[in-house]
Amino acid sequence: MAKKQSAAQKGLFHKSVPKMPEGYYSGDKPNPNLRAFVEAHLREHPYNPATDKYNVPAFDKPIEATKATAIYNMHTYWSKKPHDAIREYIRHYTQPGDMVLDPFCGSGGTALAALMEGRKAIAIDRSPAATFITKNYCTPVDVNELQAAFEELKRKVKPEIDWLYETRCDRCGGKATTAYTVYSQVFQCPRCMNKVALFDCEEIESETAAGKPKTISVCPYCYKRGITEEISTHTERFGAILVLVSYLCENGCKPARDERRHNDANKKKREYFEKYDLAKIREIESKPIPHWYPPHKMMNVEDDSKPWGDNWRPGRNFRHIIELFTKQNLYALATILDGIGSLSDVGSRDSIKFCWTSILLNVSKMTTDRDRLGFLKGTYYLPQTCRCTNVWGTIENKFRMLLSGWEQITFTRTPEFFVSTEDARKTHIPNSSVDYIFTDPPYADKEQYGELNFVWEAWLNLDTHWHNDEIIINEVRGKNENDWAEMMRQAMSECYRVLKPGRWVSLCYHDTSEGTWGLVQDIMAEVGFIVDQTDSALFIDTGQKSYVQKVGDKVTKRDLVINFRKPKPGEIASDLITGDEDATTFGEKVRAIIRDYLTVHPGTTKDRVYDEVVSRMVRAGQMQAHNFDELLAQVAETTQATGQEYRWYLRDSAIAVVDAAESAKEDAAADNLGKFIAKKLKDDPEAEGVHYSDLFEQYVYAVKDKPRRTLSDWLPDYFYKTDDGTWRLPATDEEEQVKKQGRTTGTNRRVKRYIAYLQQAVVVPAHERPNDATLAQWILHCKRAGLYEQGKLLYEKGGLNLDALGEEMLVNVEEDYQVCVRMLQRMKAER
Repeated sequence: MAKKQSAAQKGLFHKSVPKMPEGYYSGDKPNPNLRAFVEAHLREHPYNPATDKYNVPAFDKPIEATKATAIYNMHTYWSKKPHDAIREYIRHYTQPGDMVLDPFCGSGGTALAALMEGRKAIAIDRSPAATFITKNYCTPVDVNELQAAFEELKRKVKPEIDWLYETRCDRCGGKATTAYTVYSQVFQCPRCMNKVALFDCEEIESETAAGKPKTISVCPYCYKRGITEEISTHTERFGAILVLVSYLCENGCKPARDERRHNDANKKKREYFEKYDLAKIREIESKPIPHWYPPHKMMNVEDDSKPWGDNWRPGRNFRHIIELFTKQNLYALATILDGIGSLSDVGSRDSIKFCWTSILLNVSKMTTDRDRLGFLKGTYYLPQTCRCTNVWGTIENKFRMLLSGWEQITFTRTPEFFVSTEDARKTHIPNSSVDYIFTDPPYADKEQYGELNFVWEAWLNLDTHWHNDEIIINEVRGKNENDWAEMMRQAMSECYRVLKPGRWVSLCYHDTSEGTWGLVQDIMAEVGFIVDQTDSALFIDTGQKSYVQKVGDKVTKRDLVINFRKPKPGEIASDLITGDEDATTFGEKVRAIIRDYLTVHPGTTKDRVYDEVVSRMVRAGQMQAHNFDELLAQVAETTQATGQEYRWYLRDSAIAVVDAAESAKEDAAADNLGKFIAKKLKDDPEAEGVHYSDLFEQYVYAVKDKPRRTLSDWLPDYFYKTDDGTWRLPATDEEEQVKKQGRTTGTNRRVKRYIAYLQQAVVVPAHERPNDATLAQWILHCKRAGLYEQGKLLYEKGGLNLDALGEEMLVNVEEDYQVCVRMLQRMKAER
């Protein structure tokens, strides 16, 4: 029976491939041709605001998409969006020939979607790795020419690759090729003192302190004697050793694949392991690599004595890029990269290099022995046991997969597309020239793109010194939330400048940190955008979830999309401070901002309060015309921490104002969420509660007049947290009464305020200090609300005098404290 032919084999791609515009990609520098490209578009489609008839409503339907497509899986990138979903937004907001911009293009999903819909596309990113990947995602290729170039590459590198991975079959003695190797860290058993590879340890289930079973590794020598001695991976390490080799026999053995281990019970396998596998590794280690590879350290750019990431990923356990790879795979990667650079078809070099980068991390030591090509995405970390796959075999498999993707990337005409490695805060795009923006900006510190892309950029020999321009929170580089907010404000101001009046920008939002959401709202309003008002959440849901996404508290389950519109001439954008108010109106607005901020952040220094007021203004310079100190003192009072600067807290009179106004907002919001919870549980009777991310989506879209306190702050005032971390309604009248009483007394606010005093080491005013009975009630409240850290702190450092409590209250508060401690231990074990 004849084998089914692929599209390429049938010759469907023999037609000419569209030629890309001259200078559409400029490597790791800003594209000097970008402005001319946009201006040419404007001449073709002149824009006149006076006669412009554009009037498109906001996109209003959630999208369920899939990541299981050939195009999506062409390259690994962080937080990619399915291009098919983006196409729906582009079809809604634009017409063929319109200009679509993504100022944070990542892997190029927006640009690709725009091109496939017959639109013009601009893709911008500060990361050279991102623009390289985008360029190759959006460049159509001649599959036949590409296959010929890949065969040429194979001929060039085959001799060295064959030598790197050659071994022998222990069944027939014939030639074999290493498919993958497994390396394992060695630890010392504290009981028998034997040094054992973690790979060889027995795995058994054990109870944790929180009573939850977990899998632990135990010493195999002790286990044979009936003793369960756990091997702690936090103790001294004695280096990684080769423990397993999987090979493919080339001499006809069936099956071709087999494996052997360093301690194999089969004597012949053990001998072959020593004679051919270990001997090959020693031979490779003894030789210098004759090709270039990156010498870069994974270090702070300004000070290479400081490693990147210690503040956001303490588990980082290597310092140089080459430590990510075995010498065998490092050698192979360098060999192939050198071969790509010498290909006769210059046009195919970048496409094959794109394929090469797509498998780079998959053949690193970050892959585990359980996942052939899987690794922990979003960070760099070397596991105790790793599986290192044959580089050439991996790239051959990936190339075949990429052909399917390239076959699907088709354009009806020449792709009108420019990509530029530049700062989203200051582009070369003319004013009011873009028809639509779809983008996924960097939110806070969720993805450290600069560090994640560093390995690709180092191997591609691109610029690796651009990270001060990155819009991200990174304490190692001295960036905090204020820096992020200001840089985002600049980037969104640039979006506002280049977008035509009346047109839309869609922000893909995937951060459940409500503080960030509040900042995004404020930033977009300050810039001048009008937010779309909708009653239901808009999202892109792939349906494919990790275990953590399914069960974790406050994790991103899907990507929200928030739509903002640039107002038309004469249309009012927002009612925030503009700087044109009279003194009375201005003072009222500033006092309201201060009350809002100190309600959420009691015990804040004056400069932080000032920054918050300024951040809510369009023109910060107007602050100089008003007496900020006087306005602050009208609603707040101060106290000084030991040896520190003064900190500010709301006055009792201001708290009363906040309580009255905010309680009404919170009651209305809770009523909305309560109905949402009831409906969700009716639809799914097996569920105990509703996940926080579902509540967050409903809150973002359906609650119009939002309280200033974050959702996570006031949610415990109305609902109960289940053991699974979800949220439920009060189940009885008694439970409802407990919540109502807590709201009446403002327990949550007062607990937060009191804890701020404790944490900041300031003298607690007499009228703010709770008595022992109140402290006991607060600890009970924290236990019920899931505020376990706060309950523990109140018991240990809140000044509770146990001798002053009655016997029943004493027993209860100690039990509440123990529950808080156990739940914290459990949460720590689940991380």
